[in-house]
Amino acid sequence: MISKRELKNRVDRVVDLYQNFDHLLNKLPIELPNGAKGKIKEIIFNNKEINKVINGLKERRPPRFIMIGRTGVGKSSLINAIFGQYVAITSPVKIGTTQHMSYSYESDGEVLFEVIDTRGIAESFTEEKIRTAEEDLKTAIKEFEPDAVLFLSNATERSKMDQDLSFIKNTCKDMGDHIPLVTILTHVDDLYPSRIKEAKEYSNEKIKNIGDSKKQMINLLNDFEINGSVVIPVSSYIEWDQENPQDLERSEREKLNIQFDGRYNIDELLDFLENNIDFNAAIHLMMITRIEKAIGKISALIIKSFASVSAVVAVTPVPFSDIFILLPIQFFLITIISYLSGADTDKDSVKDFLIGIGGAGILGYALRFVAQQGAKMINIVPGVGSTISAGIAYSGTYAIGKAAEAFYIDKKSFPELKNLMKRAKKEGEEIYHKKE
Repeated sequence: MISKRELKNRVDRVVDLYQNFDHLLNKLPIELPNGAKGKIKEIIFNNKEINKVINGLKERRPPRFIMIGRTGVGKSSLINAIFGQYVAITSPVKIGTTQHMSYSYESDGEVLFEVIDTRGIAESFTEEKIRTAEEDLKTAIKEFEPDAVLFLSNATERSKMDQDLSFIKNTCKDMGDHIPLVTILTHVDDLYPSRIKEAKEYSNEKIKNIGDSKKQMINLLNDFEINGSVVIPVSSYIEWDQENPQDLERSEREKLNIQFDGRYNIDELLDFLENNIDFNAAIHLMMITRIEKAIGKISALIIKSFASVSAVVAVTPVPFSDIFILLPIQFFLITIISYLSGADTDKDSVKDFLIGIGGAGILGYALRFVAQQGAKMINIVPGVGSTISAGIAYSGTYAIGKAAEAFYIDKKSFPELKNLMKRAKKEGEEIYHKKE
């Protein structure tokens, strides 16, 4: 497993490659006709999908969350469960004109995310105090600009639920759809039979009880007309290798190891957050929580964005064959994926890869032929004229990207890539037709 530092270095190399695109163009294994380099740069740098991914990698930042829940609901435990370690909390910073404080959670000197912990805000006893708390939190939401609001509720308790949901409704009703509200049911490990703590050992009865608890919360949210909140049941149960870790010094807590892992559904929560919060924050979140998965997710995003730009090439008038645009784009894609894997590649190794994968259909054969013989021979490839259909360009680039991913990241051999490319080409065709 690679370290966070190594992943950061790989991602930074990808960003540097993009920012020094001219250098890469000058190292292509083929000679391009006049005007091709300028057209390639124009198409790539004007593509919104590619820019979004690269800017997300470059401008990644710690996510900002507001956590709402009663004392003892398990906010600190959830944070530790998300990161798989006992994370340190920094000194609070006051948020603008409100009474709320922002806390940063850190590990190895790196900020993981920032949070406003409402610390039992819904437990104010008088109606006047509750109204004041609601208005204060509304102001905090505007000034803090959270990526998501996390409402934590104990799955084993139902008392005062009406009060909590009323608070959520009044606080979040004007928040807007761009800030997701996530209702997190904590302590599902305590649902009957509570003796079963290891998630993979959950009985059918326990899973049913978790499902029932989720349905009840969905119904309650509907009753209070709180629309758009996803409900995710989780267990944050972890036993550390030392007792009472909260009493340890910070340096000692950083050395704690998980002795028993009873976490449940944390991946589902992370998947939702990564797919629904600001992209720059999502990139940071996936890079610090699930390193191996982050590489695959970033690779998938890059492959789809480059496949999309290839489809644009097919409908963009150019005074030469589309292949002179498509091949450099795919060369760039392969190089990026190799950098994500930690490999060092040059034009010869990328050319060898193109030759090694053979190809899928006429486009694949053309790419192989160009890599072997040079661009001046492109016109003798049957069926490849001045234009290629957008669907073929998309699926061909998608298949090449998936093959590069399998070869560089998953360490598959060339013989294994043959069937993979066929499947990937078909998958690319299906994705393209859904996008139309």
